[in-house]
Amino acid sequence: MHRRVTLATAAAGAVLTLLAGCGSDGSASETPPTSEAPSATSSASPSSNPDAVALSGDWEIPAEQYVLHLLEDGTFKEDFQGVTDFRTGKYSVEGDKVSLVGDDGNTDEGTIAGDTLEFTLGTATRLE
Repeated sequence: MHRRVTLATAAAGAVLTLLAGCGSDGSASETPPTSEAPSATSSASPSSNPDAVALSGDWEIPAEQYVLHLLEDGTFKEDFQGVTDFRTGKYSVEGDKVSLVGDDGNTDEGTIAGDTLEFTLGTATRLE
């Protein structure tokens, strides 16, 4: 049991390290994560943003054993290496960018490229 907990903790740390760099290009224009909730005018509500509604569904990066669930209510859940709901939060879409603002305070940004979502972790494709 102790080994399983230690392995899960190590996996969680590895994922957070990988995801922490998502969307970070080192530019000075990046906004640090905040604990504030999105404003009423935020694009985090897919019902008011057709681009976000279009992205809702399940996305997978098989090589990383990663599945991203984008829900129609503007929230997301991540499954990683067999851990269901590994991370949760809210997502928003602005142009060709998708931002995942985790309940853990970390923000990851990906690029919408045709039928894929490109993150630092890898390229996610929609699950059918």
